[in-house]
Amino acid sequence: MTGNHVPQFRAHYLWVDAIVRGPAIPELGVVEHRIASPWPAGYDVGVRIERNRFTFGLWDATIESTIDGGSDTLTGLDALHLAENVYRSVHRDVMKAAHGEQWTRLHAALVDCDGVRVAIAGHSGAGKTTLALALALRGAQLRADEGVFIRGTESVGLPRRVHLKAGTFDVLPEVKAHDSLYLPYAPPVWALDPSTLSIPPDADSAVRGIDLVLILDGWDEGTTRIAPMPAAQAIQSLAEQSALWSDNHGLTLRNTAALLSNAPCYRMIRHHGDTGADAVEKLVASCVTPGT
Repeated sequence: MTGNHVPQFRAHYLWVDAIVRGPAIPELGVVEHRIASPWPAGYDVGVRIERNRFTFGLWDATIESTIDGGSDTLTGLDALHLAENVYRSVHRDVMKAAHGEQWTRLHAALVDCDGVRVAIAGHSGAGKTTLALALALRGAQLRADEGVFIRGTESVGLPRRVHLKAGTFDVLPEVKAHDSLYLPYAPPVWALDPSTLSIPPDADSAVRGIDLVLILDGWDEGTTRIAPMPAAQAIQSLAEQSALWSDNHGLTLRNTAALLSNAPCYRMIRHHGDTGADAVEKLVASCVTPGT
């Protein structure tokens, strides 16, 4: 346990630096990560944690943000809800800072596979994390599992622990060998530290263009297949997902159009039980002009 005024950890999320002080609480590992951001943080989210004076096992916290000068005082939270509030505050400020810098967030995973950067998009539950993690277990660099920022032709993954559901361990049992933090949601979630993967992401090559966009479009009983997706259809699909995170629809459309003017988009339908990693590796191998 650390003292109330000694930093427990610092976590860099692109433009935001989360600084947490107080008792060591395992659930707060969802905020801490070991992957450096490509830029020094321009804003701070400071968190001071203390034990609740009236109920053992509950916590009080003060969360202060430099991006809007706001301050929230929380009382009587269990560890999981405390972590949720800290995590939400950090990511709220990441989105505000990104918006000010003209970045758009895609609801997508991001992997660097044999020199080719692949954005894997799709609705919640489409299997983005499982596919991205399957590729990472084969040697790809997993940049992000559900958040990618794009601006013009540039992209960068949102750093965080990879969030796994129970079914992921059935499809990818080798994941059990890696460090993950159990979060007692219903259903439960495990947060995996990406620095424990065989080729962890690094900050040096964090910002670069996307070479391929892949949109996951469900499962059926046929073979896993990938086909080109018309740009107009791809823009609509990506923009609909991104609109959930931004109210600047003009910026969303401009950045999405810029992305697709430089990166071909494909639609993937997978056979039930197939992660799709084989098909993606074949697609990557067919690329003759990977990004540098």
